Amino acid sequence: MLDRLSEAQTVGLAFVILASMLAAGWWVRRRVGFLRALFIPSSIVTGFLVLLLGPQVLGELTSSQGLFPADVLEVWRVLPGLFISVVFAAIMIGKTLPSGKDLWTAAAPHAIFGSFLSFGQFALGGLAVLFILTPVFGLPHEAGSLLEMSFAGGHGTIAGMGPLLVEAGAPEVVDIGLGLATISMVTGIVIGSALVRWAVRSPQVQVMRNVPLSASEDYDVDRVPLAPSDDHDVEDSGIHPTTFAFALIGIALLVSVALLWAARWVVSALGSDILDKFPLFPVAVIGGFVVQWVATRTGQAAKIDKRAVNGISSVFLDALLVCAIGTMSMATIGANVPAIVTFTVIGVGWSVVTLLWWGRRFHRHNWFEHAIADFGQSQGNVATGFVLADMVDPQRRTSTANDYGYKQLPYEPFLGGGLITALSVPLITDWGLVPFTIASIAATVTMWLWGTLRRRSSLPVPSGREASGGNQ
Repeated sequence: MLDRLSEAQTVGLAFVILASMLAAGWWVRRRVGFLRALFIPSSIVTGFLVLLLGPQVLGELTSSQGLFPADVLEVWRVLPGLFISVVFAAIMIGKTLPSGKDLWTAAAPHAIFGSFLSFGQFALGGLAVLFILTPVFGLPHEAGSLLEMSFAGGHGTIAGMGPLLVEAGAPEVVDIGLGLATISMVTGIVIGSALVRWAVRSPQVQVMRNVPLSASEDYDVDRVPLAPSDDHDVEDSGIHPTTFAFALIGIALLVSVALLWAARWVVSALGSDILDKFPLFPVAVIGGFVVQWVATRTGQAAKIDKRAVNGISSVFLDALLVCAIGTMSMATIGANVPAIVTFTVIGVGWSVVTLLWWGRRFHRHNWFEHAIADFGQSQGNVATGFVLADMVDPQRRTSTANDYGYKQLPYEPFLGGGLITALSVPLITDWGLVPFTIASIAATVTMWLWGTLRRRSSLPVPSGREASGGNQ
């Protein structure tokens, strides 16, 4: 009994200290101007603050444990793998589900372009590991999918894939991935902002920021109906909206567990064990979709408070980021600097070249506004895409924000932390890195053909719209 109480107190203390550190990170961000200028979230600042005050930095300098008890650090190490499922389960809850046709019309160019970026990251990362990082630096083949996991997936995906990578015998890949995810987020804002400034000043690219307002504008910003206002009245149902949102997320997780167990049973009956170690978090998106679909079909969707769902998701995501960054191994990162530099150069170079060379070949009109959003997401953060798109189209006169938002419905369940991302490590283990890389190259070429041919076959943009800022 005492042992149980002691463990419970340790978990409680871990959450109390975590909350206090989030407040400290917020305060530091408010006082440091360049952190705000780079749009670095408080959770990332807090994560590095925990890292600095822990045993790896302060502890080394003072020959101590640092400010945090060892038991608390152990709790923080296991939280990311749990919290990521909560974050993914909340993605679809509270969202408006448009018709399939309207959704695809809006999201298709972004979803195909984003898939092109992600499969290209798999392909280039696999080639880098095969020809450079394994022969020269001894990095395991499981790192072949690391570029997509860290750049398009971000901290949450790396944290969620951590147990799988550890079981695959590649624990160092987790810390390398967390370092890469941080780098990708910073480069996404810094390089993305530079690209926006270039586009605004370049006579070769016409962006909406430079187009004067016109009373006769007719941009297709309402191609898909926007979600209902968050300001609807919530009836007295006997449960607080936040509690109800938490309950729905829990139901989504239960549905996800059932789906994963069923999928494992089917695959096992077919003689394969590829799903035995498959993580829960990508399936959680499907569980959330099922919950939202049922709520919509039964007329209960209006009772879901979107702000409550987003608030719960934000708490778990921020806690996940702090714990993942604060407990990553500095020694592992220091021992793998060549790998981090190689992946960074390839990842940033691929995103920049893809934006400038192929962006206009996937997006039919206002290509830079749309493509810069996908660039931001390819650097590990959906929010970065919105920030960059708003820089170049501050009044949202194009359909970018709407289309990019709906992109997440067909894209997120599969790539950037979805099912394909989660399957990448088991596939490399079962197939080998060479077949996985060849398949990734084939998928990249397929996405390129699909995106460019689809654009060419699209109906032409009306001349008035094209003249007002179509930047073909």
